[in-house]
Amino acid sequence: MKPRYLVEAVGPLIPNRGRTDLCDLSLGFSGLRVAVALGEDERGNDQFLEIVFTAPRGFRYLDEGDLLPYWSSRAFDTSRYVVFEIKSGGWAEQETAHGMLNVTAAFGGFREWVIVSSNACLNVISTVEPLIRFL
Repeated sequence: MKPRYLVEAVGPLIPNRGRTDLCDLSLGFSGLRVAVALGEDERGNDQFLEIVFTAPRGFRYLDEGDLLPYWSSRAFDTSRYVVFEIKSGGWAEQETAHGMLNVTAAFGGFREWVIVSSNACLNVISTVEPLIRFL
């Protein structure tokens, strides 16, 4: 049976400039910071999107090719967005069904997001919505 994903695009509309790249990832006291290179703007300047999770509970980094069920579902409009909230069918739901994420589930209120690029993808479990801005 094909998994069904319920997702919602989050953050600004991203002009389709071709290749995007998840180019920076850091985890520290202030949270999980992710930068996605979006290509050049109309003036030839590099443009980036920064996504910060101040209360991450977990994350996984995968090549976009390892998430083919996401793309074949057609639930993700990757031509216009790079950040999505996965409301159902995602990594957190799969892990919970297999007896994982017991502590996170005990805290409750967690949600899942995925950051998509043509290079790599990052699923993030957090209780707080991400802060998203252009750099």
